[in-house]
Amino acid sequence: MITKLLIANRGEIARRIAHTARAMGISCVAVASDADRHAPHTRDADEVVRLPGSAPADTYLRTDLLVAAALAAGADAVHPGYGFLSENAAFARACHDAGLTFVGPPAEVIEAMGSKLEAKRIMEAAGVPVLPTVAVPPEATEGSVPGAVADQAAALGWPVIVKASAGGGGRGMRVVDGPHALADALATAAREAAAAFGDGTLFLEPYVPGARHVEVQILGDIHGSVLHLFERECSIQRRHQKIVEEAPSPAVDRELRAALGGAAVTAAKAIGYVNAGTVEFLLLPDGRFAFLEVNTRLQVEHPVTEAVSGVDLVRLQLLIAEGQRLPPELHDAAVTGHAIEVRLYAEDPTHAWRPSAGRLQCFEVPARPFAVSQGYGVRVDSGVEAGTDVGTSYDPLLAKVIAHAPTRAEAARALAATLARARLHGLVTNRQLLVRILQHPEFLAGQLDTAFLERHDPAVLGNPALPEPIGRLHAVAAALAGQARRRAAAPVLRQIPSGWRNNPSGPQVTELTGLDGRLRVGYRFDRRGRCVELQVDDEPLPDVEVLAVGPQMVELSFKGLARRYRVCAHGATWEVDGPDGSSTFTEVERFSVPGTQLAAGSLTAPLPGTVVEVKVRDGDVVSAGDVLVTVEAMKMEHEVRAPEPGTVRHVHVAPGDQVDAGKLLLVVEEAKERTEVDR
Repeated sequence: MITKLLIANRGEIARRIAHTARAMGISCVAVASDADRHAPHTRDADEVVRLPGSAPADTYLRTDLLVAAALAAGADAVHPGYGFLSENAAFARACHDAGLTFVGPPAEVIEAMGSKLEAKRIMEAAGVPVLPTVAVPPEATEGSVPGAVADQAAALGWPVIVKASAGGGGRGMRVVDGPHALADALATAAREAAAAFGDGTLFLEPYVPGARHVEVQILGDIHGSVLHLFERECSIQRRHQKIVEEAPSPAVDRELRAALGGAAVTAAKAIGYVNAGTVEFLLLPDGRFAFLEVNTRLQVEHPVTEAVSGVDLVRLQLLIAEGQRLPPELHDAAVTGHAIEVRLYAEDPTHAWRPSAGRLQCFEVPARPFAVSQGYGVRVDSGVEAGTDVGTSYDPLLAKVIAHAPTRAEAARALAATLARARLHGLVTNRQLLVRILQHPEFLAGQLDTAFLERHDPAVLGNPALPEPIGRLHAVAAALAGQARRRAAAPVLRQIPSGWRNNPSGPQVTELTGLDGRLRVGYRFDRRGRCVELQVDDEPLPDVEVLAVGPQMVELSFKGLARRYRVCAHGATWEVDGPDGSSTFTEVERFSVPGTQLAAGSLTAPLPGTVVEVKVRDGDVVSAGDVLVTVEAMKMEHEVRAPEPGTVRHVHVAPGDQVDAGKLLLVVEEAKERTEVDR
């Protein structure tokens, strides 16, 4: 039996594994890079082994360091979680060779499924439906596409999708509408895949509009027993990475469930699968389905299966790794209720999914204590807490929030309400996008496919701006809390109302900047401390009554309806959370010093990261929309494009440079129309 487990991962999945393992009486060992030395997952383990360095390639992707850490700690087993080395056959083999139990399938299975091209060949031979495929030779990723490859791509029918053979999670994936975009897509996808998986091998498949992404949870033991635990719907994706998952799929009836489950079990038996895994399928609009890949690990979205089946998948993984048989009751498992999971990311959907880095000042998501669902409720699996510093070295996932209810509509409503009530300060997140997806008529009707966020602009759905007058009420709450905070900190005469004078005069004024630009909030208190005047941008607010004011709580009544607002200050930033939404404001300094202004046409780094490509030189003429520089951060590439036609002047960076957010990359001098004299 396993007595001590090294968890070769970080973040929420490391905490998730530790929760179950420790409940089973298994001691847990965490590993932590220098960037994670104070991370929450280190406190959920019994012991911690330091991995010197911060970059994944120097820490969580080092097989030698992880095996040495397990041996030094006296562990007898290793759980890889997901991502990093979870689907690395060499890591599984190294654990076995060191006498460690690897909590996952045999290295040979991982190796066979590690190449999606090889996996598709195996599945086709086993009778599992597959899509036609074109293997991409290495020379086609170097800027020009051989004619034979272009012809094969055209034979698939445009559009086609580029995929990385060695991995998933949206890395190395591009949809290509026609031959004109194929070369750039292949070059970028190969570079991204090589950075993420150490292998830039690509292949092409037809891109099927209207298709759904449906996957089946499988389990196999060393005694030859294989079964499935139903399907999950994972169609709502951004950049080909899932952000909303649910079980069961609203598109799958009893007959289709049996067919999908049967195909998944056939696939698992064809490769001698052991432990927990997932067989992914593309569900076509006509009801047919085709094999995509086998994920030889625990999936990010495994909690929705746990919620509807009532089983703990991590516990089953550990029991299987110990050599035990699948429990007999699994063969009678049934779907109970409906579960939906969303991935809460530190990223901005309104600006091309730009990751957000910095300190998470507040993290409060109203939910029951962490536990595998035993009924209805909301579960939060998080790798962060208030005070966590979120950097750019790792995936921007903050937490997974899962709701389980008797019906799909109830689960969606409960999950949307939970997210809306969450207090998330310090970072930009995709919270508003998730809420609006869950409330969208198409989602509620089950009308999903992988192009959902192509039909519905994420920049619109994810815009956190609040309708009027809510935005003004939030600004008033922030300004009043600010004055209350200053009065509480006053060295003398704290009891005197803010700005009070014997002879009434103009109101006190606080200027704030937020999503709606700059707002000027005016207020005046009488000698008894009552707010007797309120205005925003010099316009009175006659329908607003101030009921209570404090440094952290303001109660306002608007047209007779009272609302309490929690207000939190982080330096000059004010976060307002209320029953009608959340807002962030920055207080404008009254006597600010003008800063250094960048030259016209300056383009800066949108986030901290590494420059991976500079496509222009001084003097190059560019058109609006041309990609000029590519910056890699949080495992994804982000393109900096020319906002308008012009000429490149003063390139300030080169490939390999580390840049901070706001770092000057280059200057594009605006093109000027030639005059008659110029001609």
